[in-house]
Amino acid sequence: MNYIEVSINIPADNKFIADILIAFLAEQGFDSFCEDNNILSAYINEENFNKTEVELLMKEYNVDHFIKIIPQQNWNAEWEKNFDPIIVENQLTIKAPFHNQNFDTRFIIEIEPKMSFGTGHHATTYMMCHLMADYVFNESSVLDMGCGTGILAIYAALKGAENIVAIDIDEWAYENTIENVQRNNIENIQTIMGDVNFIPDRQFDYILANINLNILKKDIPAYVEHMKKGSLLFLSGFFASELPQINLICKENNLCFIKSIEKENWTACVFNKI
Repeated sequence: MNYIEVSINIPADNKFIADILIAFLAEQGFDSFCEDNNILSAYINEENFNKTEVELLMKEYNVDHFIKIIPQQNWNAEWEKNFDPIIVENQLTIKAPFHNQNFDTRFIIEIEPKMSFGTGHHATTYMMCHLMADYVFNESSVLDMGCGTGILAIYAALKGAENIVAIDIDEWAYENTIENVQRNNIENIQTIMGDVNFIPDRQFDYILANINLNILKKDIPAYVEHMKKGSLLFLSGFFASELPQINLICKENNLCFIKSIEKENWTACVFNKI
């Protein structure tokens, strides 16, 4: 399976364009992003690539870009050149197999990044881990929607969660999660390929959803059906300016806002079911 890399020149005087482009490209199916100086690189499965849509988006924001094919076998080498370990609040280290140094954090997750979204480098994944660090997961049940690399599900397991379900609609993410679960010697994560309709018929203590705004707005009512009174919903994948839209939908579905944090114009938040 080949991937398409779209490299975009971000104007030095308008850094916010990168966040806007990431949001739109994520809606088109791009599932991994890297930012290096003024270059934003976005990646998508070649089968899902719509060149016309991308060209229109680049034209709308008047940015220069370059498109190339990346063969699957070259991807790990690309990540090794650009993937640095991530440390979240001295609680969690997210590292790749080729990081050999010692890390002084309570938890360490090792992932084979490949092409799945959610390496910890993006602000939304980082913030979800940051929020999770403040909660006790002992003996809890957890649903990770849009699991990507499986980081959030694995982190929940390391923090003591007992029954965990990780779901992603993308086959690559599904396979990558299984691999990373095994790599971290976790035995209590059930990985499912599918969307919200594939959630098992039971309720969860925690639901984690780091997905784009439109999917969250559509799927929050379904999440609530799988929450009991007092269950917590962690959300990210949207801009801070879009939080009022999420607040409104959550309020309509008997969810009470607890708190939110921001990073690089993105936000992550926690709600509980009342």
